[in-house]
Amino acid sequence: MLTQLLTSKKKSELVSLMISNPVRAFSMTELRLTAKISGKLLHDTVRELVRIGFLVSSERQRKKFYQVNRHFALFPELVSMLRRVKPVPSDILAKSAMKVGECKFIALTGIFVGKPRLDTDLLFVGKVSPARLSKFLKLAEKLAEQEVSYTVFTVPEFEYRKIMNDRFVKDILENHPVIIVDKLKHHKLA
Repeated sequence: MLTQLLTSKKKSELVSLMISNPVRAFSMTELRLTAKISGKLLHDTVRELVRIGFLVSSERQRKKFYQVNRHFALFPELVSMLRRVKPVPSDILAKSAMKVGECKFIALTGIFVGKPRLDTDLLFVGKVSPARLSKFLKLAEKLAEQEVSYTVFTVPEFEYRKIMNDRFVKDILENHPVIIVDKLKHHKLA
């Protein structure tokens, strides 16, 4: 089965991307742009990886998002093997999110972590530039192949909501978000 996962350079790059971002869920567009794989090859590879159980999918608005199945039998071996082999493609969305403003906390959630039912897909805490946010949202929507929801809190508002055990913030933090920036260091709920 291991040879099935790593039969080509492009397939091993896709596997490497997914393993290096085990919590992240990617749309086909984001996989194509990040892993630099053409349409048909990408579709065939993703279909094969889902069939053998390496990838799982979630869906929102008839768009599928794929993420690694961390319970896949060979997951630990692949992690140790691919970390030694080569550098991993960077997460385009995470890299761009850091340019939105002076944020103390940024998290990808919702569709970006395979939880399409959460109320928001992106959480920003701190000062956000409206122009940069607009540019970033265009990229996020292109990668997600649909409209994404986002939330912006000031630091005091976020801290207050955590202290009050706010259901919205609690749902985000308890559903394993991909934390891009954490200058608060205390994002866990009280």
